[in-house]
Amino acid sequence: MSKGLATREMIISTSADLFNKFGYHGCSLSDIMKATNLKKGGIYNHFKNKDEIAFEAFDYSFNRIKKLFRSRLDLDNNATEKINSIIEIYAELLKMPGMEGGCPIFNTAIDSANTHPLLQKKANIAISTLKRYIEIKIEEGIAAKEFKQGAADCGLSSLIIMTMEGAMVMSRLNGEESINIAVNSLKSFVESYVIKK
Repeated sequence: MSKGLATREMIISTSADLFNKFGYHGCSLSDIMKATNLKKGGIYNHFKNKDEIAFEAFDYSFNRIKKLFRSRLDLDNNATEKINSIIEIYAELLKMPGMEGGCPIFNTAIDSANTHPLLQKKANIAISTLKRYIEIKIEEGIAAKEFKQGAADCGLSSLIIMTMEGAMVMSRLNGEESINIAVNSLKSFVESYVIKK
């Protein structure tokens, strides 16, 4: 990797962490300069403006999450294990370096709502992609006769996303108990209403 490309990648990854912690509006160019040890010219040598950095940083964070899911689920043997892994990965996000602010997809969606339409659109596409990814795992479980036929109709993908995102917010306020409750509740739901007995 060339020095210029390495610098660009470093700006993106560092900015991704900053945007996730402080949001687009809470993170200034000065914050990025301080964190990267670069002057304004050193940053604008690689990016046109703050928006371009934010778009690249979001894509970086989203790709990181996708890789996280794929690498973990590749180790699973069936649909039940995959759904449980998705729930567990959500719970682990808060402890991962660079993800301390919670899920960057939803943080971006909330931060950009009604203030930055292009960034909000990217976040909405990412949420839909993640939801579809979970739906495919549910469909695989139905096809394998592991899940009940109606498993795709119970809104499990939305339930997982909404429950875990809400639990992450609560955990930032009240500690890990909220995440643990969410994980146990979702796994119990899958066990009781989704898995074919």
